[in-house]
Parts: sequence; structure tokens; C-alpha cells
Amino acid sequence: LNKRQALSLFGNDISPVVLEVEFQTRDRLRFRLYDPNRQRFEVPLKIDSPGVTADEASYDVEFADDSSHLRIKRKSTGTVLWDSPLIDLFFSNQYLQITTTVPSTSLYGFGEHEHKSFKHSMDFVTYGIFSRDQAPTPFANLYGVHPFYMCVEADSNAHGVLLLNANAQDVSLSPNPSLTFRTIGGILDFYVFLGPTPENVIQQYTEAIGRPHMPAYWSLGFHLSRWGYGSLDVLKKTVDRMRYYDIPYDVQHFDIDYMERRLDFTYDKVNYAGLPEYLQQLKKEGMHNVVILDPFIAKDEEPGTYRPYDLGQEMGVWVNNSDGVTPAVGKAWPPGESVFPDYTSPRTVEWWTQMCLELKDVLDYDGIWIDMNEPSNFLRGQYPGCAVNDINNPPYIPS
Repeated sequence: LNKRQALSLFGNDISPVVLEVEFQTRDRLRFRLYDPNRQRFEVPLKIDSPGVTADEASYDVEFADDSSHLRIKRKSTGTVLWDSPLIDLFFSNQYLQITTTVPSTSLYGFGEHEHKSFKHSMDFVTYGIFSRDQAPTPFANLYGVHPFYMCVEADSNAHGVLLLNANAQDVSLSPNPSLTFRTIGGILDFYVFLGPTPENVIQQYTEAIGRPHMPAYWSLGFHLSRWGYGSLDVLKKTVDRMRYYDIPYDVQHFDIDYMERRLDFTYDKVNYAGLPEYLQQLKKEGMHNVVILDPFIAKDEEPGTYRPYDLGQEMGVWVNNSDGVTPAVGKAWPPGESVFPDYTSPRTVEWWTQMCLELKDVLDYDGIWIDMNEPSNFLRGQYPGCAVNDINNPPYIPS
């Protein structure tokens, strides 16, 4: 295949599946499988691609004449990095599956999970990939989704692969060695990074998706955080005790018990009376502080008494149900029911920024601890639910 080429793999005139290959950079290749006649959700991530010729690329792409295999090889060694038997490809409306062999069992990645070791077992292990607010559990996804792996080849060269797909998915590792990717929506959109060193792989990966955030210098210090201080008096005694025993201590965190009834952008003026002044005192003593915020907002407060909800309602920033109008309603830490800000909306960015600035005018925080942004919901779905997918799971009816 040359620089950019699209080939029809299988199907009929109504529903073909197309393989499109892009030679993006010397060491980065993209290939994707999609249905040109049916629009599906694709991750809205723009990755710059100057484009190179096949001669300039450090990889070769081979597509069998009978559409049976897609192979990607490293030119310098001939190592086959990706080999998919396309006759085993599944591409239906709500189930997509593709399998590839990998050149060695030295496989790393697929966060965020509870892994027993950095190097994965290939003994028929399956990892779920769908972010969820839950405690660490073997083989179950935690708070982030990173459908990316790095393979160290037998000659110590390394390459990485990203599946750019935001739907629920899993990956199975088998001792062939091979990988099987499954997802319930979107398209199969893969990026391959040629390295050849592990460091080069990560450099190329972060060049594509964005470099890591550079933290504030003070945030690299010693932090103390816990839920349940319960009052400012208890917190003050904790701070004094840390200093008495000369324990390194640079940053103090505040969990949801500092809030008034667990309402975002508030503080408890009874149990935490004097908190604004105490934060100023800590800052004068060289300390920094971090306050928690949860990205769901109580909707049942008296109208005109809770500005975060009132302003959000006015600006229309909530995640809506499938009708595109009615806010999706769930349950979280605040009293009553909650709505969920749609952080893909520019209006939500304006709302969030405004609320954070107003909070800083009251509590002079140095950092914000964003919690439960997976998103998290204590119910088995939102109210009133989806008529299509909720047949066997009656919607939550508030009391």
C-alpha cells in the first residue's frame, strides 16, 4: 500500500467495510476500518499528519490479494508487528472484533487496571476497558481508559499500538501470542508507533495524543489527604500534629466533608467555620491546599438558593437524554438527585470556570481535586432512561 489508500474488504453494496491506511509520519501509521454508508461516532481528536511516502516510512504494509490478511512490518528487521486475519473480522452495528498476532509476549500497557506486573500474562487474560468509579478489582477497568499497548520485540526493538475508540471494549491476550479487540460501537481506528526504543514509542504516542501535563512545582511535595476530618478543629489538630512530629508536609487536601451537605462550590459554615481565614494562614506559613470538587450538581435545592445549579440550568450545560432536551438525572453525593455537566460543550467550560473563580474568591485554594469524573452515578442508569436499551431494566422512578 502507498501513502494513503482505501480498500473495500467485504460486504455488499448496502454495507461494505473499508480499510483505509495512512502513512502519517516516518514512524507512525494509521489504519481504520469503517462503514462508508453508516455514520458512527469517532473520537473527535485531531492528530496532525504531515504524510510521508512509502519509501520514507520505516514500515511496510501488506494487504493480501484475497483480502485475508493485513500485515505491518518493520523495514529494518522484517519483524511482523501486526498480522490480522481479516476473514475473522466482525463489523456489525453493536459488535466489532479484530484479532492480531504480536511478535513477542513482552507486552505492556492497557491501563487503567489492577495489574500484577507491568509485563502482562498472555495466558488467556481479558481486560475490560470502560472507565468506572469503583475500587481496584482484578481485570476490571478503573478510573481512566488507555487502550494502548507497547510490545518489546525479540531483538529489543519496541512498537506501540493505540485503538482510538471511546465505546465499551475489552481486549484478550492469548499465548499464540495474539490480541483480540472487541468493542460495541464506533469504528476500528488504530495508530501504530514504530519506536524503535520504548522511549521513542512513548515520545511518538504523546506527540500524537498530547504531551503530559506539567504539574506545578509545589504539587511535587508531600501531601496529606483523607475523608472524614469532620470539622476545622480536627483538621487544625492534624496539622499541628504533623508539625510536632516534624513530618514532611507541603500540601493539605480537603475532601467532601468540608462542603455544606456535600454541595459543590460551598463550604460548611458550622463545622468548618473560619475555613477561609485558616487557608490564608496556611498559605502565609508556606503551605498549599487542594479542595475537592465532584462533577455532578444537586438539582433539588430551593430555586434561587444554589447558584451552581441555577446558572448551569440557565446556560444549558447538562448532559441530556436521547431526546437532546431533557437533562439526564442520576444520584451521587449531594442530597436529592443530580444532573451532570457536559464537558464537551464550550458553554460548560464557561460555567465551570465561572464557578471555580467564584469559589476561589471565598476559599483561596491552590489546586482542585477533581473526583468521580468517570462519570459516576449511584443508580443503574439515568432517569428516565433509554427506551431502546432499558427493556429489561425498568427506569429509576424517584420517590
